[in-house]
Amino acid sequence: MENITLGQIAAIITFLSVLIGGITGLIAFLKSFVSKILKPIDQKIDKLQEVSTKSRNNIELELIKIILVNFINDIEHGTNKSQIQKQNAYELYDRYQALGGNSYVHDKWDNLIKEGKL
Repeated sequence: MENITLGQIAAIITFLSVLIGGITGLIAFLKSFVSKILKPIDQKIDKLQEVSTKSRNNIELELIKIILVNFINDIEHGTNKSQIQKQNAYELYDRYQALGGNSYVHDKWDNLIKEGKL
């Protein structure tokens, strides 16, 4: 083997330090660059998910309202409902309220309870 001098060892250590520092700096730059590019995309995806959730909740609210209005109409016109149908209607009504529904359905529902029909 050849004789290795202290200068050569110092040069190798310096080279490795610069190489590792350069790679670390490059990685940090790439992370920053990619983050800047992806941030607007992430924000748009978040906004789309928010709009999608609101739309889905609005659709669900309207469907439940239709079911409850039909159920209430049947009860008001003397149609007998089974216990399981009433239980299902109560669950739907709870979900309706959780989604923010609180309109004439609420008033009609309370009237049916006061009349003992529910």
